[in-house]
Amino acid sequence: MRHVPVVVVSVLVGLVSGVLGQEYTPGPGPLQVRNSGEFLLHEESRGKDLPVRVRAPEPTEDAPGPFPLVVFSHGMGGSSNAFGLLSEHLASHGYVVIHPTHADSVRLGTRAEQRQRARQLLTDPRGATRSVDLVGRVADVKFVLDSLDGIEAALERPGLIDRERIGMAGHSAGAMITQVLGGMRFVRGGRVIGGVLAEPRIDAFAVISGQGTTRGTLTEDSWQSVDRPWLVVAGSRDTSAASDETPESRRHPFDYAPADGTKYLMFMEGATHSSYQGKGPGTMLDGEQPDNIEWIVEVTNTGVLAFFDAHVKGDAPAKVWLDGGKLAARAGEDLEFRHR
Repeated sequence: MRHVPVVVVSVLVGLVSGVLGQEYTPGPGPLQVRNSGEFLLHEESRGKDLPVRVRAPEPTEDAPGPFPLVVFSHGMGGSSNAFGLLSEHLASHGYVVIHPTHADSVRLGTRAEQRQRARQLLTDPRGATRSVDLVGRVADVKFVLDSLDGIEAALERPGLIDRERIGMAGHSAGAMITQVLGGMRFVRGGRVIGGVLAEPRIDAFAVISGQGTTRGTLTEDSWQSVDRPWLVVAGSRDTSAASDETPESRRHPFDYAPADGTKYLMFMEGATHSSYQGKGPGTMLDGEQPDNIEWIVEVTNTGVLAFFDAHVKGDAPAKVWLDGGKLAARAGEDLEFRHR
């Protein structure tokens, strides 16, 4: 029998005790947040201007930066204003959060074009999905990652962003982009179509109200290549007039991804399609808002923060807290939390 030196055992026990002894507290963040407002990035290769908004923490002596990055992709018709509460929460905990406004946004174009887009979104939401350019949205996110020097220059904050720690989150159409960049593949007739668009610079992915196998090009095999940390957020009333998705299909990105210890599901009782971001115009297609919308927002913000802290920041106490089911204990019985 091989004997491990006592000193080594003591060191290991000390390290584990140190991690377990640190209390992870995902409450309000300690840092002040600066909102850049929307400004334009010009991409020469596509001949387009991409509007972006940045929420970033104000540095302190204890947190001087650089700060890890999260890129957020909004839902169909949305804009850089989407999920402001989540963005503020992440930034207050030391993340730079960049929100591109994609070309399908209701806010882009002339006033007449904006009114037309808004009208179609309300009266013909399935038709409005034709305005969602998946490839163009993927290119937007990759362009943001290529433009971090320019973003820092525009903000007059060199050294703001840590290029080695990057997360991605998205809602609805933005969740589709998040899945694609995380390694989800479209399949038809047993063959992968459309190529593989996974982005290796991104460490972890939060899929909020994503898509499942109700879509003809998504099968149980579509998620087999997802080999990085993956959080799926869905709810019991999460349907949309723009698709055939059901609350059950929203779970598929978790159900069919490899069980490698880095996959998580947050399934909230009462959550509707857009309730995760709180009250506002983004919920116009949801119908009646849930009575527990403040709880839904709190659980969303807490869970997404803990996930990124564990898998983007590499915070060991956050991972112990998350993997140990502390989120479910804190949120109560209306949250189904799974980890595999």
